[in-house]
Amino acid sequence: MKSHTLKLFLLACIISLSACDTQPTKPDQTATKDSRPTTEEQATLTDEAEQWLTSAENSDNHSEQIKYRALAARYYLEAGKTDPAQRQLDIIKLTAGSVTDGTNKAAISLLSADIAIHKKNAVLASQILSASSPISRDQQLYFYALKADLDYLSGKYMFTVDRRVQLDTYILDKKDKNRNHKKIWIALSTLSTTQLNNQYSSNPVIRGWLDLAKVMRSGQQNISKLEDDLLDWGTRYPSHPVGEMFLSELIDNYQAYTKDTKHIAVLLPMNGNLSSISNSIKNGFLSAYYNDTNTTTKPVLSFYDSSDESQSFRQLYERAIDSGATNIIGPLDKVSINQLTQQRELDIPVLTLNYAENNFNNTENLFQFGLSPEDEARQVAELVIRQNKLRAAVFYPDSKWGERLNKAFSEHYESLGGRVLTVKNYATSSNDYRRPIRTLFNLDQSDIRRRKVENTISERAQSEPYRRQDIDMVFLAATHHSARGIMPAFKFHHAGDLPVYSTSHVYTGKINRDLDRDLDGLTFCDLPWILQNHSPLANVFSKNWPEQQSLTRLYALGIDAYHLVYNLDYLNKNSYAFYDGQTGNIQLDENNRVTRKLLWAQFKSGRPVYFEPVLPELADLTHTETEAETETEN
Repeated sequence: MKSHTLKLFLLACIISLSACDTQPTKPDQTATKDSRPTTEEQATLTDEAEQWLTSAENSDNHSEQIKYRALAARYYLEAGKTDPAQRQLDIIKLTAGSVTDGTNKAAISLLSADIAIHKKNAVLASQILSASSPISRDQQLYFYALKADLDYLSGKYMFTVDRRVQLDTYILDKKDKNRNHKKIWIALSTLSTTQLNNQYSSNPVIRGWLDLAKVMRSGQQNISKLEDDLLDWGTRYPSHPVGEMFLSELIDNYQAYTKDTKHIAVLLPMNGNLSSISNSIKNGFLSAYYNDTNTTTKPVLSFYDSSDESQSFRQLYERAIDSGATNIIGPLDKVSINQLTQQRELDIPVLTLNYAENNFNNTENLFQFGLSPEDEARQVAELVIRQNKLRAAVFYPDSKWGERLNKAFSEHYESLGGRVLTVKNYATSSNDYRRPIRTLFNLDQSDIRRRKVENTISERAQSEPYRRQDIDMVFLAATHHSARGIMPAFKFHHAGDLPVYSTSHVYTGKINRDLDRDLDGLTFCDLPWILQNHSPLANVFSKNWPEQQSLTRLYALGIDAYHLVYNLDYLNKNSYAFYDGQTGNIQLDENNRVTRKLLWAQFKSGRPVYFEPVLPELADLTHTETEAETETEN
């Protein structure tokens, strides 16, 4: 593949010659989340943390000890190490006693909020910051950086950008400025393509950031234009404060991103009970392969049937490598994936199409990708917490799948500061949901109270059943078939006013107004492929495999699996890297598991309507987030 390194070098020169550091002071910086920094970054930040610890141990001044331990904790957090940061906070609290010094009180408060943010507890962090009173200038800047981090955690990504652009004018140190730029980039990268394209700012600095993000986003789909578009951006924003260091990283990342692969081996069970799933994934993969205009030389493709019981997956893996494979896609079954996670390292990158039972993955070159229902349940939890819905009811099927979704939602929801007040399962073998719904909403207790009144007055009491009123929302784990019966039952049992949230499983992926009219009001998350599909491959799928509509999401999985082969190195080496895929906005977590940011829709008049969730605004920023609705076109 051609690499216009000279063009990109000239772009870096334009920016570096135009940028000037005239900032008055250096603020303290904090991480927006437990991201995946490079080993070099982690080592440097950890060394700085340990230097501050040494200073604390060598000091005889109690206030200085608190200050130095707090700084050490903050550098640990920058390195993504929450546990040692928490230990330093515990020591500070233990030794501080009844601290009367306002500066030290503020230091403890701000550090507590920072750790809460890193533990993704937005509710606790917000409470701590609301009660904080920063005194020194550094503390005030730290406080403002934490507000930006809290905005990010709360899903208000453009607020994060606004705050950090303002902070940038006070940063003198180049490394701190580069970290701040990364956090701006993370916030912009987290936006969906639709959200990014809908943004506008009158602030020329923010506008430059937005345009740079759009250039890089479009470059993921059209590499041949990216070099020229980057150079054009540099000429349009010659005085933009984006640092030479960060821009150079973007360029290096681009070069890593365009890395070719020579031979892809695909290992799928083409026979047996997983054959239909495998065929849909394979069709999506091949569609992406034949429609890929970003590579000058197509890789060799080899397909292996992993359902062949005469060979173990390990034997197929070794056969693929012996045949010259440089990348492997598969396996699909969890048993084989679990076996791979027991290896210390793999010879070549392997992208699985499902997830291991254990979340921990220490196997080098192993990357896990799939359509995890648990991930969707956790995203529901994150959204409703951001919407300040802190008391939940959970209604799920009495199956292993239902138990998994209940566990994923409930644990994540409560870790973020919410409380699950009532949980009830329903039988998958029955379409009668009356009994479990009555239990879920305490309607039986309402009947008991009514009967007590009747016994007291010796006549029939005229009263409506009264459901429990301490619930903010319901998480519904259900298929589309079950949801069509449950939603009307909720309304019949006096819960029609409660917001109900679910996963993509409540929607078939094809509009059916008659059958889905009963789902009106139900909010769910789903793939961009389903809700905002502008890909030319959508027509390829509907034309060639109309009978596989129920497997359309697996087709999208195959598309992204092909493109991820080229992006794994880019995603793996950069904590702020995202890939805008058909299955979601994709990032790798610390265990090399693919995570996907999904889109949101609500059923209205029997069809899903895409929307951008409206979240509470902050009074001190001028940026406004508005709800944008567009009907899906399927």
